Amino acid sequence: MYDFYFGTKNEIEANEAKYLLFIKRMLPRWCNSIPDSEYLAIHNSLLLLPSAGKKPILVETGAGASTIALLNYAMKHNGVLYSWDFNGPKGAFLRSVCTDTLGSYYGKSIFDHWKFIAYNSLSQHLGVSILGELNASVDFCFFDSEHTSEVLLGELKGVNQYLKENAIIAIDDANYNYVHTNISYINMLRKKLDLPPVQNPSDNVCKPFYMEVETFLRSHWTNVEYLQDTYKKEYKTDLFWSYFSSDREAMGKEGMEKLDSLEHRFDSWKVSGRRISS
Repeated sequence: MYDFYFGTKNEIEANEAKYLLFIKRMLPRWCNSIPDSEYLAIHNSLLLLPSAGKKPILVETGAGASTIALLNYAMKHNGVLYSWDFNGPKGAFLRSVCTDTLGSYYGKSIFDHWKFIAYNSLSQHLGVSILGELNASVDFCFFDSEHTSEVLLGELKGVNQYLKENAIIAIDDANYNYVHTNISYINMLRKKLDLPPVQNPSDNVCKPFYMEVETFLRSHWTNVEYLQDTYKKEYKTDLFWSYFSSDREAMGKEGMEKLDSLEHRFDSWKVSGRRISS
C-alpha cells in the first residue's frame, strides 16, 4: 500500500522534509495524531544534534507519525530508535509502512534500526529503564504517551540518567496539566457510552507540562536551552487543522485539544552539564 514512487534518490535527498511529509499524509487518522508542523519540528530538531553520523540513539514513548521522522534519522545515521507503546498492532502497521518507504529508500532492514517495545514504558523490567541494560546513551527523546505528569516525569526520570551531553528532549501536548488522570480522554470515551462526564479532581491539576519538564531538567542539568522550534513558526498555517477540522473541533469541546495554548503543543530543550546530584 505504501510502495509508491517518491521521486529519485537525488530528489528525495534534496528535499527530505517533503519526502517525510509525503509518507505521513498517507497514514490513516488513527495513526496520524500529531500535526504536520510538529512532525517537521521533530525532523528539524534532529538536525540540531551534534552526533550526526555517530550512530545516534533515539527514544520515543507513544508510536505514530513521529516514528517515521525518528526512524528516518536513525537509519540515515546508522543509529537505533527505541519506541514504547502498548498498542502492538500499531507497531506492526508502522513497521509495514516504514519497510515500504524508509527500508526501500535506504536499502536496509528496519529491524536493525527500530526496536519496538509493546509494553508499559514505566515497567521495571521492560520500560525505559532497560536502556541501562542495553548500554544506550540517548541523543534524542520524544515523549507522547499517557499525557499525565506522573507518567511523563516518570519516563523523563527513567531516560534522564542515560542522556548524552547536548541531548534534546521533546514532548507532545506540552500544554496539558493533568497529574494522574487524562480526564479529557476519559470523558470522551464516557460520552461515546452515553455516560455523563466526571469532574476533574482537585489533585489532578499541575503546571503545564512544558513548565514541569523544564523545572525537572534544570534540577538535573546546569545548562537547559529552550529551543525555538519550527513548530512555533508554522503551526498557525498548518493544513492539518483544517483537513481534520471536524474531529479537532469535537476534541476541543472535550478538552482534548487545548486550543487556547496551541503554541505549546510541542516544546523541546537541549541539555548539557549534568549536575553531580542527578
